[in-house]
Amino acid sequence: MLGNDVVDLRDPETCAVPRHPRFDRRVFSAEERRRIARSGAPERLRWILWAAKEAAYKVARKLDPRTVFSPSRFVVRVDETLRGEVGLPGGASIPVLIREDSECVHAIACDSPDFEQALLIGIGALPAAQPAEESRLARELVARELARELGRPLSELAIEKCGRIPFLRLAGADAQLDLTLSHHGRFAGFACEAPQSVRLPKEPSP
Repeated sequence: MLGNDVVDLRDPETCAVPRHPRFDRRVFSAEERRRIARSGAPERLRWILWAAKEAAYKVARKLDPRTVFSPSRFVVRVDETLRGEVGLPGGASIPVLIREDSECVHAIACDSPDFEQALLIGIGALPAAQPAEESRLARELVARELARELGRPLSELAIEKCGRIPFLRLAGADAQLDLTLSHHGRFAGFACEAPQSVRLPKEPSP
């Protein structure tokens, strides 16, 4: 099962504002707040942790629809490569990786370890639009990216939803590939299980 989350680092919602101390107490564990306070780039770390929590919650929700999102109890542990895990209430954990640059953060989570080799992952810029159109434009952007990755005509792909969970239709049928997508501000990102025919071989062990 997959989950992802995108944060536009230049969106007004993510800028440093007076609400952050209250936000941080509600969203982050005591250790995470200490890490943010010690960080030389606290805004960057704040949104890396937030995106990882959101991505892991999407996986947990797929595994158990009764899951409640209590952000401070979803504890993020990542190394300097921005790979690691999110600990869940009850003791389980979900592997996570983060891709980031000066513009945005993209977190991808999966319930299986070593998942990166078996995924199609992408992010793209959304055109300026009214809020009501953003979800549709995000699905269209992701469909274009997936068509390119899969080598299929865009006309064969459609992204639909079952409840709030997106799924991919390919040539009119459910593609049976787990898909997650997210959008925020100027960006939309996705992660999709790759068909066996396009999966990259794992790097040999040293």
